[in-house]
Amino acid sequence: MPDPRKKIQQLMDCLEELRLHVGRRDLSVGGQRVNAPLYFSVANACLRNRAVLLYGGMGANKTTLVNLLGCSFLSLGLEEVEDLVISGHPEQTEEKIVGFLDPRQWAEPSPGPARVLWTGWARSKWKLINEINRFPGGKQNLFLEILQKRRISYAGQVLTPGDTCYFATMNPEFSSTYPVDQALLDRISACVPATQPDFLAGLLLAERERDVRELAEELPRFTAGEFEALPGLVAKKALKSQVELAILCLLRDFTLCERAPAYDKSQLSKAKPSLGLCSGCHYWNNPEAVCWQVDEGLSDRVRQDLRAFCRALAFLLDRDADLQVLRAVAPYVIWHRVTPLPSALDKPPYFGAGRLAYVADLVDRSINRTMNERAEMNRIYSRAMDGQMDAGRAIEELSLFDDPIARMDFIASLEQRVK
Repeated sequence: MPDPRKKIQQLMDCLEELRLHVGRRDLSVGGQRVNAPLYFSVANACLRNRAVLLYGGMGANKTTLVNLLGCSFLSLGLEEVEDLVISGHPEQTEEKIVGFLDPRQWAEPSPGPARVLWTGWARSKWKLINEINRFPGGKQNLFLEILQKRRISYAGQVLTPGDTCYFATMNPEFSSTYPVDQALLDRISACVPATQPDFLAGLLLAERERDVRELAEELPRFTAGEFEALPGLVAKKALKSQVELAILCLLRDFTLCERAPAYDKSQLSKAKPSLGLCSGCHYWNNPEAVCWQVDEGLSDRVRQDLRAFCRALAFLLDRDADLQVLRAVAPYVIWHRVTPLPSALDKPPYFGAGRLAYVADLVDRSINRTMNERAEMNRIYSRAMDGQMDAGRAIEELSLFDDPIARMDFIASLEQRVK
């Protein structure tokens, strides 16, 4: 089989040459700059059972980009892929989304179990939910179940479409939009802003004279075998040991809270950092401590998504899955899942609007701290867990570190061994 990565690069080059996608190179991986909506969407096509949300204003090429990628990866025409899209509006029904009872069964002499005529969207392994925040909360629960259980149920019947690529788009809040449930957002693997074309992109788009449907026919097509082989190729990308450690510390930095039950911020309901929970805590206002700067903790889904997208992006860029890749990926995996402290987000350089940049700075601080200041405490804990150091002595030495992970994770773990 030819190297699918070469065909992927050909696809991305073709999208730009045909003026079908000419976004800014807003994602920096080491010294390489690429377009975030394009690379995260293609990375998602190389994975299975992950979900990428493209967030941005109307006309930012969110839906069209996903549909064009669907043409290439599924080897279908643009109109065929557009038939697999469901779009949000309050009158959208479950029957229009997933399926309906086959009326022919009622005319049969001895009806058997209920038969459901599933929609093309339900059966497809490429699912796009367009304008997800135009669905009311009750209908959003349908997508929560699909993303959580990887199956679709209706009238007592169950459809299991198999490993699927999930995409969604979302506009900023308008009068016709609804809040997206936090549980649903936690099942969105990565959220990527899609911005309007800049000046240069506008000039390039002005050169496009042919219809998008006509141009879509010129995109390279993947065979079914090539498309199905992509997750296996991505899985071969090994994560560096430093990346695995940094991911674990990143989750703990966001989740640990000295005043939460079991030190777990995800257990909190009304008590939150933004509501005064951290007042008087010795970590409060410490810029190196992440805990007080966001309201929510992170679930283990974040760890899984970070590992998957680090591998996928490293595969696409043909490089090691190292800390530079993690620094690039992590903000997009985390920022839609947390609420920054308003008093910190409102200050320059964020001005209340730079939520992604704010989370990116927190990610950098966590990784830098893990790779530098935490080296010694990690060594002490590892030696104690391996039996090379007395647990009591390790607890004494770790108590000298003013670090949430040392105090609430490492010491708590070693105290269980001493008892």
